Amino acid sequence: MSNEYQFKPHEQPIMVGSPANPDHPARRKLFYLLIGIFVGLTASLQNGLLVANLTQIQGQLGLTPAEGGWISVSYNMTNACITVLLYKIRQQFGMSLFSKITLFFLLAATSLQWLISSHLLDTPNIGIEPYYLEIVARGLSGMVASGMTILGLFYCLQGMPTVKRTSGLILGFGLVQFGIPLSRIISPYLAIDGQLENLFLFQFGLALICFGLINILELPPGNTEKVFEKLDFLSFAFFASGLAALAVILVQGRILWWTTPWLVYPLMIAIVGIGIALWIETHRKNPMLQVRWMRSRNIIAFMITGAVMRILLSEQNVGAAGLLANLGYGNDQLVTFYAVIIAASVLALVISIFSTNPIDLRRPVIFAVALIALGSWMDVGVSTNSAPYMFYISQFLIAFAAVYFMGPLVFEGFLRAIASGPAYIISFSVIFGISQTVGGLAGAAAIQAFTTIRTQVHYADMVSSLNLGDPAFSAQIASTRSVLSNQTTDAAQANVAAMSQVLQGIQRQATVSAYSDLFFLMASFATFVTAILSINYFYNRYHKRNPLAKELAVIAKMREQK
Repeated sequence: MSNEYQFKPHEQPIMVGSPANPDHPARRKLFYLLIGIFVGLTASLQNGLLVANLTQIQGQLGLTPAEGGWISVSYNMTNACITVLLYKIRQQFGMSLFSKITLFFLLAATSLQWLISSHLLDTPNIGIEPYYLEIVARGLSGMVASGMTILGLFYCLQGMPTVKRTSGLILGFGLVQFGIPLSRIISPYLAIDGQLENLFLFQFGLALICFGLINILELPPGNTEKVFEKLDFLSFAFFASGLAALAVILVQGRILWWTTPWLVYPLMIAIVGIGIALWIETHRKNPMLQVRWMRSRNIIAFMITGAVMRILLSEQNVGAAGLLANLGYGNDQLVTFYAVIIAASVLALVISIFSTNPIDLRRPVIFAVALIALGSWMDVGVSTNSAPYMFYISQFLIAFAAVYFMGPLVFEGFLRAIASGPAYIISFSVIFGISQTVGGLAGAAAIQAFTTIRTQVHYADMVSSLNLGDPAFSAQIASTRSVLSNQTTDAAQANVAAMSQVLQGIQRQATVSAYSDLFFLMASFATFVTAILSINYFYNRYHKRNPLAKELAVIAKMREQK
């Protein structure tokens, strides 16, 4: 698209920092759409490959769980806070430079990860610690994932007809949900025997393809203006440090446990850092974040809804996945399980694209929460004999809900922001990004804490109820001892080993019971949320009131003026 092309009034950029929306020919629209999907999937894999292979990365680098936790912290803290700067970079320097910066960091991150996994640094002559390079690479990946998601979104928007631009918005944000299940499917085929070099070489290849595609077909230019102020960097420093400290608490708290004394320091940093940043933004003439708008009832409700949905969806990524891992199933045994999740996600995305109605955005969210409740109720009552195929239907429903709710929720937040003015878009982006990142971390942390406590409770109850005189228990010990007697001639050692193995079986049963409790809790919570949202929905319907009526009227007026 030539810079000399004169855009028609309806082709002008929606806001400063976004590309123009020219009337592309059908063939070019198709290429924009395909590139957008490819870039969006590449962005989602930045986190997906980390989640799917963190245990292998820890093993390859010889790390403790706490050290592995710092890798997750590095990704999540940059991913949560970088949105503010990315928005202003687009506004001041334009999409072309923004694309090149994003691709540069994508190539840098994937290059570092491949270099680490290739063991080229494992020589005495190179004094670089691979672990610290991995932390840097993951921090870059967090920034890149946010930037690539935005790029994919803009490409999807260019690939849609003018009347279907909202479908591009839904598609761009929906692709984010594909990262973890897609990574779980491809990882066993690329990381054979735990060797991660091919996996990260594949990721580097994706980065090169993205680089080529975006340079072959660039986004149309947009308007720019000088937006950076000196106070932006001070405010961002406090805001970023607070979010980083919050990520430390949520990740390391569930690994080291919440009573670890030093966790009080990041808690203080989080409170002080975020508090000072919000105070600065509240009293600025030209704030980055519209704090007063963010404190309004509707926006707080939007943020809570987004965070609650992300916590509920942890039933799948942490709950069901965690249970199957505890039952001994590895990624290579769960390919079909995650293929079912991918199929549900694709179906939900297609239905959401063609069925989302700006006039009625609450109903799809209620339907999604109800599906999570139904899927969670189906998972209650799991046992040590549970297999992946038993979760296909329940996890299909939850995976469908994970994508189906995303479009309407994002659409509502975007409508509220754009109706208030272009300056509010950045606040919406920050609210949404934080609700999803922090909500996901909080959900994982809460599940880990709950299952740990419930496992201990169940184990204590089971052990206290053991009766050495019980014939069934004695028979179990004898049977186990008989099997172990073929491995040792020491009768006492065989007795100790037999008792230890039986206790391990009890520990396993206690863990499964804890996950059953978790599914009951999540099902009950999702049912409660469904009821609350339904009551609010039908109350508004009864009074013939649309919660977004004001915003829709403002946007309709904006279209008339164009």
